[in-house]
Amino acid sequence: MAQKRQISEKEWQNLLPLMETFASVTTDIAYSVLVKGESQVDVAARKNRSKQNIGMAVKRVWELYQAASLNAGEGETLMLVNVWLPESYAKEVLQEAAKHSINKDKLKTQGEYIEPA
Repeated sequence: MAQKRQISEKEWQNLLPLMETFASVTTDIAYSVLVKGESQVDVAARKNRSKQNIGMAVKRVWELYQAASLNAGEGETLMLVNVWLPESYAKEVLQEAAKHSINKDKLKTQGEYIEPA
């Protein structure tokens, strides 16, 4: 029997900043299935969407959850920061961010990727 995918409320809250670019319907669907434990069939009927659409939304969030390592190691937790900084500080911050795999794709797509020191 396949293991049911489940995300706790606390884990979901930690994951929310990483989903800021997702459509709200995607996060609503994923929350219903992954956190509340509703069946994909029930969510599809309630949201008037195909089962395939529900499955794709859940898969997208589940893969992000699997890839998201919010623990920096040595007891430190990663924190999402979105602020303006002087360029010299920003370069230091980007170098530090590049050390964590969760940032790799985001930094590349923004054209700001810097190899970790």
